[in-house]
Amino acid sequence: MKIIRFLLIKIALILSHSNDAYYNDDDDLKSNTNWMSMLPDNLSILNISIPGTHNSASRTSGNYFVKCQSLTIEQQLNAGIRFLDLRLRHIENVFALHHDIIFLKLFFGDVLNLIENFLIKNPTETILIRAKEEYKPHKNNRSFNQTFESYFKRYQKVFWKGSTRNPTIGDLRGKILLIKNFASETLGLEYNQFEIQDDYYLNHNWKLYNKWLKVKAHLLIANSSYKSTHNGFINYLSGSGWSFPFFVASGHVLPLTRSSRLATGLTIPGWRNIYPEFPRVNCFIGICTIAFEGTNLLAKNLVQNLSFVGIVVADFPGQGLIQSIIDRNFI
Repeated sequence: MKIIRFLLIKIALILSHSNDAYYNDDDDLKSNTNWMSMLPDNLSILNISIPGTHNSASRTSGNYFVKCQSLTIEQQLNAGIRFLDLRLRHIENVFALHHDIIFLKLFFGDVLNLIENFLIKNPTETILIRAKEEYKPHKNNRSFNQTFESYFKRYQKVFWKGSTRNPTIGDLRGKILLIKNFASETLGLEYNQFEIQDDYYLNHNWKLYNKWLKVKAHLLIANSSYKSTHNGFINYLSGSGWSFPFFVASGHVLPLTRSSRLATGLTIPGWRNIYPEFPRVNCFIGICTIAFEGTNLLAKNLVQNLSFVGIVVADFPGQGLIQSIIDRNFI
């Protein structure tokens, strides 16, 4: 038993890994509150590379299948995130933020207040919100759309109210751009106008490489469309199902920012052509372990070699990933 414990500790130390593309702590990341101020007013929002978070409010649950973020909405905005994915359960004529059945201890009005305060302090910025109905409605005497309209009217000063499908950053400064993932006449952009990669379901950990290949293909498609007419791109790095969201983002055994990579169980040279973009580690006399790698790091490394990536949406994004996406706008 002692020998086995020693070997496990040794493997964990060898595979130990941290990278600035993945962050699962609650301290603030580097402040990046006004990066959009450097963008020209006539630049289309669809041609801006924008970092975002998936299930942006999912930080309060201890359930590893539910938790997708470690930072608050305010911390995310201060770190440079400009796309929020908000899941709204319609309950008693208000919207509670949910991840499926789980209440995330926030209401839509709480988030809108935070965003409004952020935009007052940083009027050069715009925040994109994907709004989607989540879980079962409960005890309402009006429709989801009617309740959304009540929020839209209450916060009308901060919501963008234009009608074009291709607004510029100049149109949107100091405003929320609503991306509607529900049927509504409310002003904003339609979620389905975008080209979207959101193949999130992994039925086991070894599907992580397939997920990465879909992320990679969508990044390359977006890049090839740069400066051409298109409807926008949204690319989710996130995944779940029978894999934890933190694992998909990091490839780690545990959710910690600094944890060990999980080994795939394969080695080279025997499987040298399997998972070619996953790292080869713990090499000894020509035999190396093939470890899992998270989509956050793989995406960061690729993004740094591209000109445009659209909206890139992640679980547990670190400052390196956020900055690499922002930097595409200034090369």
